Amino acid sequence: MSKKILIIGLAVLIAVCGVSTYFHIKNKVESDNNKKMYETVAEEVSATEESETPTPTKAPINPYTDDTPVSGGGIGGTGGTSGGNSQSYTTTMNPSANPDMVGWVKINDTVINYPVMQTKKIPDYYLNHDFYKNESVYGCPYVQANCDVDAPSDNVIIYAHHMNDGSMFAGLENYRSKDYWSSHKTISFDTLNKKASYDILAVFAVPVDESDKNTFKFYEFVNAYDSEHYSSFISKCKALSFYETGISAKQGDKLLTLATCEYTNNNGRLVVVAKRTTR
Repeated sequence: MSKKILIIGLAVLIAVCGVSTYFHIKNKVESDNNKKMYETVAEEVSATEESETPTPTKAPINPYTDDTPVSGGGIGGTGGTSGGNSQSYTTTMNPSANPDMVGWVKINDTVINYPVMQTKKIPDYYLNHDFYKNESVYGCPYVQANCDVDAPSDNVIIYAHHMNDGSMFAGLENYRSKDYWSSHKTISFDTLNKKASYDILAVFAVPVDESDKNTFKFYEFVNAYDSEHYSSFISKCKALSFYETGISAKQGDKLLTLATCEYTNNNGRLVVVAKRTTR
């Protein structure tokens, strides 16, 4: 009897190990495929008809935040430059592969380097779809439906998953450390029409609970009613922040908010709020 139990136990152990190995390999393959897919996206959306800029390398790059001269010079054709890319800025940032693309987000020296989508009729579509609209657990960074990236809104909010392989917005978790922030203070978010850099002013974690009046509903702040409303939002962000950044904002300053899941709160979100420094 004991031998039979031993054999059964061994068989179960082998089966468990086999299943575990299968899912480990499956997750690794999906992770690698997702990384390669976004590398391809970076190349596709940066393609131009006439360009003298280097061909993108295999490493994911943001072709929009580099100091690439554009037709007419400067952002939106202002100022004077010569040489380099002869195409217009909007041509350089070519969303033809997916017209839902509204911009590109990047934090230097991190894996956060992705196209950003928006679908106002189906707000959370890219929560579980990739850039090519295939179903995906990784999804693709996307803008909250009621935000306007072109105007822009006082606050543009971008969401993405916190993936176990460190991709998408998982890297925001590092901002719990002030030392990390000190060497990654700036976020680039470029729309189809304008380049912009943002200085991080607050990093915090909050639970999302619509029924709790006491939770900070950061996602409700898109446009300020008045200066008091704006100041109240900034004050709350600063009060909740893990550390002081020395950056603040006043009405008229444009904000960028990146949000992802975090696990110290029930249904928690890790939130990074930044102020635009380029206009």
